[in-house]
Amino acid sequence: MPRNKEFDYDEKLIVARDLFWKKGYNATSMNDLVDAMEINRSSIYLTYGNKHDLFLKSLTNYIQKKDKQYRLAAEKSEDPLEAVKNIIYSVLQSVLLDNNCLFTNSVFELAGSDKEVGNMLAKQTLVAVALFEKLLKKAKNNGSLTSDKSPRALAHFLVSGLTSIYNTHILFSDKQLTKQTTAILIESITK
Repeated sequence: MPRNKEFDYDEKLIVARDLFWKKGYNATSMNDLVDAMEINRSSIYLTYGNKHDLFLKSLTNYIQKKDKQYRLAAEKSEDPLEAVKNIIYSVLQSVLLDNNCLFTNSVFELAGSDKEVGNMLAKQTLVAVALFEKLLKKAKNNGSLTSDKSPRALAHFLVSGLTSIYNTHILFSDKQLTKQTTAILIESITK
């Protein structure tokens, strides 16, 4: 008779996600996962699959968290340009609190060598681009965005700029520089 799981699936997934987030995929061993999740190796394999499967589930969980963050930030204002700024400021707050980003880490560590991860990250990037593009088109239509740049190209630039906020803070741990990077990104749509 099989034993019932004696742990919360989502809770342990978040533990694994945060470990991958902190250490990266390649530096995280199965022993690290067993120790951090406080469940045995066979339970990890039976519940989540191998290390790669667990990583994909962790990354999916992180992406869902970021989607929700962006959506909630955008919903704080009915003005589309303010909604874009709210998303950018929410990223700044995340950077200052977490000092890391599983998405950004995964882009640089795995996207070029792991097709499945690369596809997942590219798909999510396009989701973020679509959100920004929609808001920027609305801002252009209501006159609050005066740039002659294509909303789609500007949306891609903003999504790349979000990564630069993380990169700046991770590399230099300088809050002032990180805030200045954020301000310059916002200026790209306001001037």
